[in-house]
Amino acid sequence: MRELGKIWLYVADSSCRGYSPIYDRICRAVAESDDVLDLVSEAPPLGHNPILLLAAVHSLLLGGLDHPLAEVYAGASEADPGPLFVDVCLGNREAIVDLLSTRQVNTNEVGRAAVIGPALTRVSSRVDGPLALLDVGCSAGLNLFCDRYRLDYGPAGATGSADAAVRIACEVVAGSPPIAPFLPPIAARMGLDRAPVDLQDPEQTRWQVACVWPDTGRLERTRRALDEARRGSLTVVQGDAVDAVEGLVADLPADATAVVLTTWVVAYFSAEQRAGFRDALARASMSRPVVWVSGESHGVVDLIPSEGVQSDANGLEWSELGLVTFRGGEAVAELLGYVHPHGSALDWRGS
Repeated sequence: MRELGKIWLYVADSSCRGYSPIYDRICRAVAESDDVLDLVSEAPPLGHNPILLLAAVHSLLLGGLDHPLAEVYAGASEADPGPLFVDVCLGNREAIVDLLSTRQVNTNEVGRAAVIGPALTRVSSRVDGPLALLDVGCSAGLNLFCDRYRLDYGPAGATGSADAAVRIACEVVAGSPPIAPFLPPIAARMGLDRAPVDLQDPEQTRWQVACVWPDTGRLERTRRALDEARRGSLTVVQGDAVDAVEGLVADLPADATAVVLTTWVVAYFSAEQRAGFRDALARASMSRPVVWVSGESHGVVDLIPSEGVQSDANGLEWSELGLVTFRGGEAVAELLGYVHPHGSALDWRGS
């Protein structure tokens, strides 16, 4: 139990501190609760991920569970969320263990579109014709519609229609990212996920919303993005990232540049899977150029030439925005910049 508790403290320090006060407090409370850690240990090893338990409790509240924690999540109460969260877990043990045993984290944060946008603009400036997107670990595929969102970079400019339903703010703290009035033409949108979200299934979309952290201003934005995705058209394939990516790249329109997106997904791969994924992209590039845009924590994509770990004033680590171009099996990689979690700020380092 002690080792499991350390994981919760790590999440509090590395992901929540200075960003989500509610989840920061909850993570520290769970780390000290042997009863909750014992509950988590009843689930299979993949269910021990703290983010999964956070989503499970949020899902119960969104589903109508009457509990004071719901008021805290809604911003209507200043009660301590730590003991309330513990109470929800222990009072709904069977339902929680079931969710931990059958669900996976489906974080599909549309704020990431704010950092995907400049990366796509950079890619487009180097190739001819439209782009064809393949989002690996796409969940509901929300970021595949990044060209329909308003991406607001403050004094640095904005991308997208001024009347877009989904509006995302991103602070440019350094550098000069390529911010265009509109994103380049997208010829195809394809997603790959082990458990794709059916946008027409209320239970599945509720789980999608449950994976969003409640006190970060992201909930309503996610709901609007889900509505936008329902009106759009994309192909989502259920499958394994390593096994399926090569074939799906080949299926993208031949007259478009294949762009593979991974945003905070590769971190869940084992070392062997990371190498297998990279090798699959290299093989796919034997018949066409393949561009890989990645947003991952420091060191996760070992091809990216890093300048070291970057952190904000609260000690929260920024992630690395990378660009790898594969041609004929060979890779050329560059660091585009550093990204604050969920795309709220960008430190651009690219040329």
